Amino acid sequence: MENWGLRIKYLREQRHWKQDDLTDKSSVPRETIAQIETGRIKKPEYVAEFARAFDVPQPRLVAYLYSGDITVLEQINDDNEIIFKLDQRIKVLPIPIRGYINAGTLTTLEAIDLGVAWVEKDKISGVKKMDAVFALKISGDSLIGDKINNEDIVVIDPNPDLIEGRIYAVKLQNEFVARHVHREDGYVILTSSNGKYERMKVEEAEIIGRIIWSQPPGQSH
Repeated sequence: MENWGLRIKYLREQRHWKQDDLTDKSSVPRETIAQIETGRIKKPEYVAEFARAFDVPQPRLVAYLYSGDITVLEQINDDNEIIFKLDQRIKVLPIPIRGYINAGTLTTLEAIDLGVAWVEKDKISGVKKMDAVFALKISGDSLIGDKINNEDIVVIDPNPDLIEGRIYAVKLQNEFVARHVHREDGYVILTSSNGKYERMKVEEAEIIGRIIWSQPPGQSH
């Protein structure tokens, strides 16, 4: 994200804050802020912390950091619209991480704000409704054969066509799990790519969305 550190610096100086002031309000170390503002840290990290410090919604801060258009911080448009309708030159999108999805035993899906994942637009260009896409963090090892590991970030398309054998976020009663989905003799068959998990055969399952992209923790697009 070109010049994003300079844009953080602009917002800080606009408020007549020193770097120590921004540290106090964001909990981001002063040395880290200095590295961000001088471009030594290239990835757009700490956005949630800076949004809290500047008292602006995170999607609007993201829009400003990408576009350089300060007016987006005051716009009253829907935040998702601001994120997904930025200038077409933008190559990377912030996808909200809404919690965990179990790739092991069944679990209740708790909605948690875990920040954003930075994803190249080309990686998710085939989805039907871009503003509905969200991300979850994997908990478990049932998909290691698909190179999806514990703590990886996965992007979910909640409006997919059902494709035999693809990986989906599935709801069974009040529990959620990530599995390959198959249809067989009127049943839904859920399988994993880790041999220690047995396949699950159920009469009905609610498809939350298809996993269309994954990323190890700590990586940016």
